[in-house]
Amino acid sequence: MTTTGTLAPEQQDSPTPRPARSPGAYRPTLHVLRTELRRGIAPWTGVCTAVILGVSMATTADRWQGGWGETQGHLHAAASLLAGPMVAAAACWQGAREHRRSTDELWLSTPRARSARVVLAALPVALWAVAGYLLVLAASLLATWPYAGSGSPFPSFAVVNCAFLLAVGLLGFVVGQRCRWRLAAPALAVVLYVVLGVPDYSEWPARYLDPAFQYYLSGSLPVWWFAPAMVAWTGGLGLAALVSHAARRKRLVLVPLAVAAAVAPFIALTGPGLLPPDPARDRLVCTDGTPRVCLNGLDAALLPQASQALSGLIERLDEVPGAPVGYVGHEVREGSGEIQLSMPARGWGIVRDRLSKPEDFVWQAAASMTFERRECPDSSGAKKPGGSDDSGRVMDTDDAVTNWLAGRRAVQPPGAEKRPLFRRLEAMPAPQRRVWLGRYLATRKSCDPSEVPVL
Repeated sequence: MTTTGTLAPEQQDSPTPRPARSPGAYRPTLHVLRTELRRGIAPWTGVCTAVILGVSMATTADRWQGGWGETQGHLHAAASLLAGPMVAAAACWQGAREHRRSTDELWLSTPRARSARVVLAALPVALWAVAGYLLVLAASLLATWPYAGSGSPFPSFAVVNCAFLLAVGLLGFVVGQRCRWRLAAPALAVVLYVVLGVPDYSEWPARYLDPAFQYYLSGSLPVWWFAPAMVAWTGGLGLAALVSHAARRKRLVLVPLAVAAAVAPFIALTGPGLLPPDPARDRLVCTDGTPRVCLNGLDAALLPQASQALSGLIERLDEVPGAPVGYVGHEVREGSGEIQLSMPARGWGIVRDRLSKPEDFVWQAAASMTFERRECPDSSGAKKPGGSDDSGRVMDTDDAVTNWLAGRRAVQPPGAEKRPLFRRLEAMPAPQRRVWLGRYLATRKSCDPSEVPVL
């Protein structure tokens, strides 16, 4: 017999028994969530999200691969307009499974709270959709990285898109729980696509509340509060739908609604100010020597290509009186002697951080010195003081000078190199041509044909 507080020898030698858990210590929530994540439509939603976004990005790779802004802008459009309605439809189908299985009354008899059951059933679809988006985002950024000359990705847009997919997932689940119509899922996808797409074509300030609004990210930086505000807006609406459906105390829905209503005016009234210009746009990177070629900091990687493409034009204007002293990629001030370059749009004239058509770039530079500078009131061209129409000669002269400066490879109109004025300018002796070009450049802003030298 042992005394109180002591153990028998056989008990002392035996291993310490594990303390028994009380029933309240079990946490089945994570186990249920893991089960829901592995079965049903949820994993397929992630696969479909990745496929939809992957195909959309792959088929337009030449338009975005080369700039961080273009990459995330295209992905934002695809995630909101393509993946968003699909995720809402999948969540709606997930929410309606109790109706299809006729297990509504059975679930009412379980001890788990209705709010916990709804959240555990709604989250898997939304989480898998976010996972599919993040996979494509990582692949897109890796594909852009070798060609992005400057800047960095925007984490704020990744956060905003993830919050949007979570919100539409919750919204779709609630619709599926509330609506017993079997076609509710595809109908919701169509309605959501229209609701998200139409505001982008309007001019009213509320269009900036649209999660699918197409932002122009090239050369812009989101304000610091952009991501928190958009998350509060879209997340507040999605959470309000879930709380109104699952919570016992319906008044709780006022909390997410109040948060969404508080940030909505800031988003709508700020409007274009949500994405102010990137300071790198005002920073110039220039070549050495005269005339110099300058591009902004965002296009700094293109400077060697632009300088090489313009070398022939600069050589043709060598020793010409009044020739430009610089070719810059930003707006120039009057009387500076510089010419503003028309930079091609990324994805069109600039593909993967390369000038896809350098001859067109040169022709645009030549055009900026000739007919584009002749801003006459009459669209038909210059006229003599007496009123007689002499626009044809001036237009032909401008055309000949433009194409000769750009070079034969960059000649735009078919057969321009065979026109008489072009051949006459090309056949001039170099000293005579330099004198004539000097006289021409002195009158490239004139609308009086008598001042334009005859070629």
